[in-house]
Amino acid sequence: MDAVESPPGVWTMVDSEGDAYGTVRIVRIGAEVGYVGELRGQPVGRWRTLRASLEGVHHAFIASHGPRPFQGYPDFRA
Repeated sequence: MDAVESPPGVWTMVDSEGDAYGTVRIVRIGAEVGYVGELRGQPVGRWRTLRASLEGVHHAFIASHGPRPFQGYPDFRA
């Protein structure tokens, strides 16, 4: 898991080949500070800490490589 901060307040996450796959942005809502994560431009979630946000985006990246939800067994009787 590698994240590069550029510009300030925006962390770009890169894979082992140096390709960007996600971003985390710091946001301020009223008096609270939080982080918003995206995976390939799609929102992943909101967190209160930078560490949790980076882990959340990375977890979504890893999960995108795995099997999709179980579709059920095929019906060979038809």
